[in-house]
Amino acid sequence: MTTKELNNLIKLLQNGDMAVFDIVYHETKSVVYYAILNILKDKSLSEDIMQDTYLKALEKIQTFKPRYSFKSWIVMIARNLAINEYNRRKRELSFDPNQDEYIFGSSESTSEKELIVKQMIEYLKDDEREIVLLHVVGDLKHREIAEIVNKPLGTVTWIYNQAIKKLKNEYGE
Repeated sequence: MTTKELNNLIKLLQNGDMAVFDIVYHETKSVVYYAILNILKDKSLSEDIMQDTYLKALEKIQTFKPRYSFKSWIVMIARNLAINEYNRRKRELSFDPNQDEYIFGSSESTSEKELIVKQMIEYLKDDEREIVLLHVVGDLKHREIAEIVNKPLGTVTWIYNQAIKKLKNEYGE
């Protein structure tokens, strides 16, 4: 789904048409979940914060401006909530991608995209992982990612390219 199509659904949502929420959720759930999981590193807690993210997004939906990407907007909400939760907890949380059936499906799943994501989660550093997931899974532009992670565009592009080279060296084409 294009940014324009998603923004059109958001206009409907802003006008009170809750029937489109499921479509919006389906289009954004992966990028929101990964943004949160990258910070909290806990599946259950990430799912809770994900719910809070969508509740807050619905509460603030009238403040969304269509000139921005909705994915960027909701990921910013998700990251802020996750950072707040992380700061409240101030402890390291663990994550086992083999048990994460919510996004990846069953551990027997052989989808190429799922296997690549599992490998990335285990292999990349936190900043590399976040940028690659936002770009690949979230389909966000580097400019949007730069705003979300509060880094210069050149730095985001460099980190992304380095992470891709790292993955190619480790796992091949």
